[in-house]
Amino acid sequence: MRIKIKNISALMIGIIMVLLIFATLSRAQELTADEILKKVEENHADSEITIGEMTIVHKSGAKRVMEIKGWIKGDDYNLVRFISPANVKGTGFLSVKDDDWLYLPALGKVRRIATKEKGGSFMGSDFSYEDVGSRSLVEDYSAKLLGTEKYEGHDCYVLELLPKDPEDISYSKLKVWVDRENFYSMKVEFYDKHGDLLKIMYLSELEKLEGLWIAKKMEMQNVQKGSKTIIISKEVQLNPEIPDSMFTTRQLERR
Repeated sequence: MRIKIKNISALMIGIIMVLLIFATLSRAQELTADEILKKVEENHADSEITIGEMTIVHKSGAKRVMEIKGWIKGDDYNLVRFISPANVKGTGFLSVKDDDWLYLPALGKVRRIATKEKGGSFMGSDFSYEDVGSRSLVEDYSAKLLGTEKYEGHDCYVLELLPKDPEDISYSKLKVWVDRENFYSMKVEFYDKHGDLLKIMYLSELEKLEGLWIAKKMEMQNVQKGSKTIIISKEVQLNPEIPDSMFTTRQLERR
């Protein structure tokens, strides 16, 4: 009888040892917050051309709809041009690294956007110039993993992002919900300089194109103003050849 008890004890010790090994391996395989954020950026195409519709919904319920076309190349180059309606046609926004410019046809000249203006509304929408401009979250923010939770049926990492240079960023922090399986952002909370929740961006209608997950719908809600802006991508071209000459102030002035 003592032999059987001894065997059972040895078996239990063996099981415990195996479980401890698996637990250690599991911890070793857990991604850090910075690694998660890097995987999110790796899910982006090297370049992109998009035609979409931007709808601004004011607190009163009044709507304004505009058609836009965008060119993106890496983290450093971004050009947005308004196609319609007639009163905004030809208006353009250019972002090259840390510099942003706006072209208004009515003025007939390009205006550089100062750093202090980058937190301002982009064409009356709930997106700021900073939101639309060229930025790398990995380069601009320090990430902290707050935990995991379910969001819209998806297992998500929840990250807190703090700006590395607070003087250069108009937000005090961001909270990002990242799908644990495919590493795309599903929800982002933006906090103002006082630490209060300012905006929430929802990314939906996800579609896999050329091995990358693309959100065909972005909705930015300004919880302080009660307004929202919805951008729906109607045509998306991934990894097209776009020359650097596309991202110049001279090109910005072309209608």
